[in-house]
Amino acid sequence: MSFSFRIFVPALLMSLIAGAAAKADPLVPTVIVDAATGEVLHSEAATRPWYPASTTKLMTAYVALRAVHQGLVKLDTPLVVSAGAARQPPSKIGVKPGQEITLENALKIIMVKSANDIATVIAEGIGGSVPGFAVMMNREAARLGMHESHFVNPHGLHRDDHVSSARDMAILARALLVEFPEYRDLWSIGAVQLGTRRFMNTNGLIGRYPGAMGMKTGFVCASGFNLVSAAERNGRTLIAVVFGAVSAADRTLKAAQLLDQGFSGGGFSLFGGSSGGRTLASLSSSMETRAPNRRADICGRRGPPVSEEDTGAAIAFSNSAPDRPDMMVGLSSRSGLSQNVGQRAGDRIVLGPRDGFIPVEVYLGRKPGSTEIARRPGGEPADTEKSQAFANERARPAGSNPLALAPPPLRPGAANRIGGHSRATSERPAAAASLVTRSRAKAAVTPRPGAAAVDAGPADRKLPAAKGKQKADAKKKAVKAKAAEAKSPKNKTSRAN
Repeated sequence: MSFSFRIFVPALLMSLIAGAAAKADPLVPTVIVDAATGEVLHSEAATRPWYPASTTKLMTAYVALRAVHQGLVKLDTPLVVSAGAARQPPSKIGVKPGQEITLENALKIIMVKSANDIATVIAEGIGGSVPGFAVMMNREAARLGMHESHFVNPHGLHRDDHVSSARDMAILARALLVEFPEYRDLWSIGAVQLGTRRFMNTNGLIGRYPGAMGMKTGFVCASGFNLVSAAERNGRTLIAVVFGAVSAADRTLKAAQLLDQGFSGGGFSLFGGSSGGRTLASLSSSMETRAPNRRADICGRRGPPVSEEDTGAAIAFSNSAPDRPDMMVGLSSRSGLSQNVGQRAGDRIVLGPRDGFIPVEVYLGRKPGSTEIARRPGGEPADTEKSQAFANERARPAGSNPLALAPPPLRPGAANRIGGHSRATSERPAAAASLVTRSRAKAAVTPRPGAAAVDAGPADRKLPAAKGKQKADAKKKAVKAKAAEAKSPKNKTSRAN
């Protein structure tokens, strides 16, 4: 056998293996990062443009929480449902025009149920309109250094110009954890209950992966199954992003394996990828400028899943692979926690059992006894002076990253609480504390009777009374004037004559 032939055969075999692997499992974006330091432990195609789907709702929540922090709205502020919000396609809870919902309940619902109608209600209540809210989303994305992201809606329903990247979503997840540690319970709610309806969180790590802190899932046919996740172990918090998985079970297991590898300190040498000593801001830009549309691969043969976001049950994703452990995972799980989540065998992924959840009660209508003025679409557009100041607060010079290796001094002590449970501090708003308390206690709140009706603000109620009082005063003055005129000497002389 010649020397050249001995080189050619292994090269040919490697080429065939690589080709088969690419067909079975196309390169999808992943990244894992230390939440406290911002160090990237591993990334693969992390800056590749991708359709974010419902992981978009993390940015919706971020803009909303910034508005709360700035005093533009409160968690108890009622938001009014518009006809446009009610018409949004699934996933949704089916609110009707004119109904109200507090911002707190709206945030809980979009994080668990991923309801597009409620995400639109938030956008219109805070930004005045969906386009106005998209302006606020993109301002925040630019401030955080999310270079591949461009948002046009608050829910992530597919648009060709609505894009992000795994790196950008890791930046956003870290911003939520660093800036708003008092809201950490919001990302990990296992289930919510609205009246007689119960909705489970579609994040398959919650209730399966020890230390899972939740975050957000997403799915549209064009993107595949996305997951932004976070987990805590031994005081350390990691963020893992998986985009473009072929099923909900696939994204869940991949995220668990990434987290295992990050916590164990193992290498990520298989199939390339970058790791160690880098920041999210330093990752090289992708050569691609447009997000790939994977509709044919994800939904072409079997169609879209029954719900917008799959439940995470055992799902077959390929019928071409032999019945053996899938080699394309490429990640050894030293600590074995991913085995608690599920196992990959041949062409199937079987997820393990999930812990039961006590659902958090949510409701429509305003908080009982609340006198807050409801916010309606068009009530506070994004370009008002107050909202502009909100968007420009803590503005950074062009090219800087507000979440570089050292956590920024956004809120004293916030970064130090990344690895532990949030504690009541002097800088925590009272409204935020109430959110955490109710989430942990799973307390039910009963809506007031007639909550679905739109309430007029206090100023609106005073207008009719004020007009009536003016008329009554004018009538009294007229009567007094007539009586005075009748008593005058001139009138007496006239009557005598």
